[in-house]
Amino acid sequence: IYGHFLGVPVSWREHPFEWIFEQQFSVEREFAPPIPIKRLQTTTRFSPLPNERTKVDVEVHMAPRNLFGSIGGRLLVGQRMLRQLRQAYRELGQRAAMSERVTLPPVRQPRINHQRLRVAAERLRAFGIRETLIDRLTDHLIGADDPQVLKMRAFALADMWGEPRMEVLRMCLYATRTGMLDLEWDVLCPSCRGPSRRAGSLSDLEHDAYCPSCDVRYDTNFDESIEVRFSVNPDIRDAVDVPYCIGGPANTPHIVAQMALPAQSQREVRLRLTPGRYRLRSRQMTGRVAFEAVSSAASRTAHIVFRSESARIDPPIIEAGNVTIIIDNVTDTPALIVIERSEWSAQATSAALVTSLTEFRQLFSSEALSPGVGIAVRSLTFLFSDLKGSTVLYDQIGDSPAYARVRDHFALMSAIIGAHNGSLVKTIGDAVMAVFSSTEAAVAAALEIQREFTLGEMARGNPALRVKLGLHSGPCIAVNANNLLDYFGSTVNIAARVQNESIGGDIVLTDALTDDPPVRSFLERENVRLEPFERELRGLSRQFKLTRVWVMPSMDWLDAPLTEPPGGSTIQSVAGRGAAW
Repeated sequence: IYGHFLGVPVSWREHPFEWIFEQQFSVEREFAPPIPIKRLQTTTRFSPLPNERTKVDVEVHMAPRNLFGSIGGRLLVGQRMLRQLRQAYRELGQRAAMSERVTLPPVRQPRINHQRLRVAAERLRAFGIRETLIDRLTDHLIGADDPQVLKMRAFALADMWGEPRMEVLRMCLYATRTGMLDLEWDVLCPSCRGPSRRAGSLSDLEHDAYCPSCDVRYDTNFDESIEVRFSVNPDIRDAVDVPYCIGGPANTPHIVAQMALPAQSQREVRLRLTPGRYRLRSRQMTGRVAFEAVSSAASRTAHIVFRSESARIDPPIIEAGNVTIIIDNVTDTPALIVIERSEWSAQATSAALVTSLTEFRQLFSSEALSPGVGIAVRSLTFLFSDLKGSTVLYDQIGDSPAYARVRDHFALMSAIIGAHNGSLVKTIGDAVMAVFSSTEAAVAAALEIQREFTLGEMARGNPALRVKLGLHSGPCIAVNANNLLDYFGSTVNIAARVQNESIGGDIVLTDALTDDPPVRSFLERENVRLEPFERELRGLSRQFKLTRVWVMPSMDWLDAPLTEPPGGSTIQSVAGRGAAW
């Protein structure tokens, strides 16, 4: 690593930091000549005190290169650096005592074009964005430090402000169109979770990526390895993208412990683990182990043995809380051991989520992958619809009224899909293909569509529209189709076939949805009737477990003429709350 100290160019080798969550942080640096210090190791330890206070102990070990290093090191390191650290810790403590969230002032005073910012804010208001959100965003762009206005996570901003996540994400998408923010795609390494590359457009993404820090090549996917971030537009504010520290726990919050383990040695570490899934890995070894911390288990101690080709843990399930991890390195290779949470950050905004939003397709219609590039998506939910009897409708009520109803039916479906955080991918004749990142949201949108086209139309004195709906969830491939973002794969094909099993006015779901706990809970709360059945779908050589969902109390309306509201103008309540499985 190269830098400057007191105007003198310096270089040093920085060893991987050691970190134990809530306990200690240690980093060692080896300096090259002419710096008169060979090695400098700083260790910071944290100890809990009463009244939610923390004791901070700092140890500095220094190896001078010569007499000048011995004398100068004691003055610069032993006095100046420690004095500055004490001052910084006291200031942080005071800020923490005054506020639940510590916000550091900007290191430098940025240049802000207030006129452009006001114009961009007015454009946001024209999009119907809530005034409070606009004020929060503009205040943040003016008063936050450079790192806080670059590579921003919309969900992190929402959590910091106490605002709904999806509402803040939508505001950020619109803000890119007003010139307030820029959108970019981070390709994240599955090991270190850091961005191995950054793309300004979907067309810049590729099938795979390489992380030089971890020396691994990996396949990209929309669910985890591609994340959307936002940065302030340079015309609004100048912000310097220079990292304060290239390595440290602040950059890898998923890591709960990272420590050196010499060859043929054992180390015991005590941690406080929250319930969840964890894994242990080392760049020097191929073996990895996974374990889970649960609310109740037989042991709070786990023993891990690392060999050159494998790793073993006993037991794989431990009780969450204060645990003890014993790690044996029985190889002849020193290793850096990492204990990390398996789950990705809940504040990350995945490409799978963003590209499934109506606002994204409206605002970024030109965003598409490069031709020939297909990127995996582990799980999306697809909705296919078709308007049954549209030919008869044209014949019975005339071309102009029928066309108006079909056109309005597309507009209404698009609005309902967007309201449930989905996106209309394309229309094919009278059919619609839509995508959702949430299974529950997809089913909720389907129920609202059917209720609108049956109960809603009947309440307005119109004949019910017989819309066929089918849904399926699973992995797929995101591709470029005619310069638009589209999806292909067996999940998409199954969803289209499932729609063919609908008879109109109903919703057909596969077991991938009905077996999903959030969907099960949602349907149990709704006034619906469920009819499980099995069918071999056209072109597919296996039986599928399907469920027909009815939103009407009876199917008598199916036999009514299209030109008359079935059952008269009175609509009875839907019978039976809950669902029988």
